Amino acid sequence: MNPEDRIRLQFYGRKPVILVVDDDMNNLTVVRDCLTGFNFSVLVAEDGESAVSRADYAKPDLILLDIMMPGIDGYETCRRLKRQESTRDIPVIFMSALAETGHKVQGLEAGAVDYVTKPFQQEELLARVEVHLSLRDLTRRLKEANELLEERVEARTIDLAVANRELEDEIAERQTAQEQLQEQAILLEEKVEELQLAHEALRTSEQKFRAIFDQTFQLIGLTTPEGTMLEVNRTALDFCGSTESEVLNRPFWETLWWTYSDELRERARNAVLQAASGEFVRFEATCQSPDGATHYIDFSLKPIIDAAGKVVMLIPEGRDITSYKRLEEQLRQSQKMEAIGTLAGGVAHDFNNILTVIMGFGSILRAKLENSALVHYTDDILDAADKASRLTNSLLAFSRKQFMETRPEEINEIVRTIDKILRRVIGEDIELHCSFASEELVVMADCGQIEQVLMNLAVNARDAMPRGGVLSIKTECIELTDGMLGTVLKPGPYAKITVSDTGCGIDEVTRQRIFEPFFTTKEVGKGTGLGLSIVYGIIKQHGGEITVYSEIGKGTCFKIYLPLVKSCILPRKSESTVQVAGGTETILLAEDNDSVRSFMVHALEDYGYHVIEALDGEDALAKYRANNDRIQLLLLDVVMPKMNGREVYDAVRKEGRQVRVLFSSGYTADIIEQKGLIEEGVGFMAKPVTVQVLLGKIREVLDQVW
Repeated sequence: MNPEDRIRLQFYGRKPVILVVDDDMNNLTVVRDCLTGFNFSVLVAEDGESAVSRADYAKPDLILLDIMMPGIDGYETCRRLKRQESTRDIPVIFMSALAETGHKVQGLEAGAVDYVTKPFQQEELLARVEVHLSLRDLTRRLKEANELLEERVEARTIDLAVANRELEDEIAERQTAQEQLQEQAILLEEKVEELQLAHEALRTSEQKFRAIFDQTFQLIGLTTPEGTMLEVNRTALDFCGSTESEVLNRPFWETLWWTYSDELRERARNAVLQAASGEFVRFEATCQSPDGATHYIDFSLKPIIDAAGKVVMLIPEGRDITSYKRLEEQLRQSQKMEAIGTLAGGVAHDFNNILTVIMGFGSILRAKLENSALVHYTDDILDAADKASRLTNSLLAFSRKQFMETRPEEINEIVRTIDKILRRVIGEDIELHCSFASEELVVMADCGQIEQVLMNLAVNARDAMPRGGVLSIKTECIELTDGMLGTVLKPGPYAKITVSDTGCGIDEVTRQRIFEPFFTTKEVGKGTGLGLSIVYGIIKQHGGEITVYSEIGKGTCFKIYLPLVKSCILPRKSESTVQVAGGTETILLAEDNDSVRSFMVHALEDYGYHVIEALDGEDALAKYRANNDRIQLLLLDVVMPKMNGREVYDAVRKEGRQVRVLFSSGYTADIIEQKGLIEEGVGFMAKPVTVQVLLGKIREVLDQVW
């Protein structure tokens, strides 16, 4: 008969109640699991105060007491229990890592019946518990027997002469025995009922486990240490399109999850070997679902180890991280674009200052050589500078950092305007078909940049059709609703421009990288890889979206979406309408770049203006205060040492003076906006500038009506 059976007999089917007192939750869990498995009812307390209170309330059959605890220690706790009438007779066994004889003696002096040293053996603990429970039960029974005997002796002493009383006592004893037998029968019935309830609870628990096991979004299974599949959840089966019969009782690495490649199968096999040795294994795997889609799985194998340190089971678990991988790739692409954009924005200021000097002095030189045979050299210089300016703007376009002047533009008109240019670009062997929406498609746009988008797409289409073909451009109005194009664009009316060709097409790998800066499939020297990056940047800066669809051998189709606005089309000023005129006003020019300042001074003085030069912001403010009575215009560089242009202008206004201002800068739009260096409605001139642009802007600001 094992200890559990003996305890059941001694307590007539009632579970002995044991109070475990320990401030360490792990110790509590270990002892509780040990005792619960042997049919004990376990109560727990985490300190001495709560132990005394709980013992007084619950009247446990035995107390397992730790020594080292917060508040009162185990010795004091035991003394209080022994002083308390309700708990005095409850046996106390100390359980402590303090193994010295002095500690044990102190524990026994405090009133304990036994002392168990941590770490303990389960069998030893159960044996000691059984002994002291049995002793307490026997003591209680002996006490009851003695009391009963004393009662009988007293009764027989008093009623010795009365034989009938003896007979009545015997009858009473038999009745008591019969009642006890009936009580035992009742207890047995209750035990059977408890077992039935426990069986039902176990079945319910198993159903809950199976529901959780099958419905979790994780791919989970159970295997032997050798890797044979024992269990697998519904999520994992659905993922690979298998049934239990195709998976269970087979080696884990031979199931359908690992058929994607031999290398992956071998990796799964090695993972099982590692986990079987007690090691937790985790790695990223690539699998295919039944529809052929590639999924990235965060896979792990966790060993289950028993009390003896032996691996008894493995838990394979997988989490589909495909969406996270895609977000990772998008973040990487965004960071790459941002890095190159930051680089381009950082050098734009210096480039624009250099180009201002080249274009400015070049235009002055050309005016002076108008009738000279050398004039074509200046034309070449200005042409090269103009190309450099466009290149700088192109570098900024894909990073969306160029200064953009938008206005209401009609998309159909833009396409019609560029039609002739496109026909010359694509050549005679390619047909150009244009179809237009019947209604006006008005968007807020920079016309030149939209033309550049169409030009870049046309050039790409031409290169994809070396033997000729058809290039089609179609405009239409479309109403986007929730769900269309994902969450990229808000619902509403949009102008849609479709640019398609009948060229060679592109594969899926290339399509995913097509908007990356410097990515090109063309030969070295025949493409910069910036064309479609610039297109992407321009469309994004206009608050729109561009998508691409392509099939090898069937061509490529780009679709551009730009938000429509309700606005009137304003007449556009051409460069030929900009009148170059001088004046006699006095201008305070603050520019920290010596060459740029020199050009502007020459240009302005050549056209009659009086110029006061300032090297930085502080110099500008000082010279304004000294000459404010004759200065009609402040021409301020936005970013300067010591004080920037905005700070100079604010200082002037704080002194109560009104003066016209024109800001200029070679920095990109995002830097100007971020620093809040200019305010809406104030004149701004983006570098590089020519003499014509400089004089036109100066005159425009001076002629404004206050």
